[in-house]
Order: sequence, then structure tokens, then C-alpha cells
Amino acid sequence: MALAVLGGPPPLVHRMLLVLLLGAGLDAAARAAPPPAPVPQTGQAVCYGTTGTAVVSCSGTGQDGETRTGAAWPDPRFAQNGDRTILDKLTGLVWTQDANPAGGPKTWQEALDYIKTLNGGNHLGRSDWRLPNVIELESLVNKQSNLAEWLQAQGFRNLQVDSYWASTTYASLVTCAWSVDISGGIVAGHDKEDAFFFWPVRLGEAGAVSVPQTGQITCYDRSGTAVACAGTGQDGEAQAGATWPSPRFVENADGTMSDRLTGLAWSKDGLAPGPDVCGPGVRKTLRNALQFVTCLNANSYLGKQDWRLPNRNELATLVHRGQADSAAWLNTQGFIRVRPASYWSSSAFVSNPWNGWSVNLHDGAVSTCAKPHDINVWPVRGGQ
Repeated sequence: MALAVLGGPPPLVHRMLLVLLLGAGLDAAARAAPPPAPVPQTGQAVCYGTTGTAVVSCSGTGQDGETRTGAAWPDPRFAQNGDRTILDKLTGLVWTQDANPAGGPKTWQEALDYIKTLNGGNHLGRSDWRLPNVIELESLVNKQSNLAEWLQAQGFRNLQVDSYWASTTYASLVTCAWSVDISGGIVAGHDKEDAFFFWPVRLGEAGAVSVPQTGQITCYDRSGTAVACAGTGQDGEAQAGATWPSPRFVENADGTMSDRLTGLAWSKDGLAPGPDVCGPGVRKTLRNALQFVTCLNANSYLGKQDWRLPNRNELATLVHRGQADSAAWLNTQGFIRVRPASYWSSSAFVSNPWNGWSVNLHDGAVSTCAKPHDINVWPVRGGQ
């Protein structure tokens, strides 16, 4: 089809068609681009009863242990570098082998200052150590086994069964910062004056996946006052990780939203959407959440039959660590009805399988919830 009349400007209808075609081409290119930060597997390979703690066959459960979606881990995952550091071949991050280099807990600011001291002394021959951001620190969590014991078995030493500081401020209350509990993997905010452990990290080489940025670009002192980021060592200064595409989310013609950062596709509706027969729009127990997803597939919701309950890693990617309320932010990105509350993942809390992992899309906390509790559900697909 000709889009212009020879010897003059294209007619209005042709100009409109040209704009539509060019826009469709750009949109198609954006959708086809490989995601910069595909989500890694959680490590979970066991399934549990949805009303108890018994180990069950994974077949047909829809649990994380059955689907095992995400990028596979290298085997072995960790490599000792011979200089008292260990490379994580999954993420490309290099960690000190000693997981407690200061010999004890520190406040958040003390941990940031201690990292500067390490760099000033060229610790282990390097001067680019930093406090990991919350996504980097959380990447060490294996959702299958006792975390501390597993990390010790990978060659790390002096691991403390306690919380470790991240360089990321807790945006919902900026006098707090994020931490990861090495005893089980809970991600929570704590007052910056609390005393926890810390673990230096630096970028090594390209890993099997790229850790994404957290979204945080502002720095805060321990009193919660915004400060210039230069020289702080905070997440807002380093902004380490894969850059988010812009726009990050694009709406598809089938009622789903594609995340161009991770390659996942979510329903546009963030509150248990689907046909009436599936009981949409209400919170559910974990058992009912898994049955709900089965119902979506049986009824070809939005023309698809590969919906699933997201695992813990997938669900956590929706958190914007620079926003006080991730749900409110998501509702400005094209989604609707995202609730500022906890959502079920398909991952079990192995330390106490009576609970499952959940992510709070208000503040971003990653914690556990008893399986009989009613919380929110959001189906996902893709990222296999």
C-alpha cells in the first residue's frame, strides 16, 4: 500500500496509518527485546500440603517446587577465587568469604563507614567494596534449605544467624533501612540505629543473570533526611544492577501487562481477576489461591492456559524500593486494583512449611504467612 501521494504530502488518513504502523513497529521491537534481568529460580524443589507441613508429590500442585520457573542456577553456583573471596556465578557478584569482617554488629551508618575503611585499606587487594543493596543481598537466599547452613556449605565462613544490612533505605519510613535475615530469608525494614551484621560485595563478572536495580535514587541519613548521594555508599549512589527499561511495563492486546525488565507477563488486574466461576476479586487461602489459578487455566482466562501463582522471586520483582507504596506506583504503570497489602507466592517457607512466602506490595517486605490466612492473589505467566 502506498503511504503518500507522489508530488505532495500524504493525505490525512495515510498519515494516520503511517503513525500507527510506526508505533506498532516500535512497540513490537520493545516487546521482542530480551529482558535485561530475567528472574532466577528460587532453588525450591519440594512441595508441601496446602493445609499442613507434610511433604507431598509436586505433580499438579502448581507450587514453586513443581514449576521451578526462572533461570537455572550454574552448577556449582559458587567458586572460590583463592583470595578469600567467592564468586556467585549466578549473579556475577563477588562476596568476601568472611561474612562478618567487622567482628560484630554495627548500626547502618557504621556499616557504611566500615566499608569505606575497608576500601581505604585496599581490603583483599580491592578498593571497590560496597554494602549490597537489598536485591543483591536477597539473591543469596536459597528458598529450599536452611539458609545459614547452605551458605556455610558453599564455602562462606563466620556467617551469623541474624539480620544483615542492605544499603537500601526503607522508603515507607526513611529512618529505617532494609535487612535480610540469614536464618530464614525474611526481608524487613529496621531502624537505622539497630545493630546488625553486614557483608561486603563488589561486581565481579557477568553472571548467568543480571541483578536489576532496586529503583532507589535518593539517599537519606540515619535521621531520615534526604542528603546528597555522593560519597555515601548508599544504594541511591551506587544504583547497581541492570537498568530498568523505559517504559518498564507495556500493555498487551490480550489484557496482560508485560514487564520488559523480567520478561514476565501479569494480568492487568492485580486482584484475583478471572471469570465468575473462579471466585475473582477476593483474598484467598494458599490452597484456594492455587485452585484459583487452576480454574483460570481450565477456563482459558484471557486466552491463556499457562497461568501460575508467582514464586517468591517473581513476586518480589514488582516492588519499587524507591517508592513508599509499590501498589500505588504499579497502579500508575497501567495496572489496576493492585492492593497495598500482602500477596501469595507459590514458594513454601521450608523452615516451617505451615507457612508460605508472601510479598507485601505496600512497603515491599518479604515475609511468611500461615497457609489458612486469606491474602491477595495475582496470576503471572512467562519467564519459563
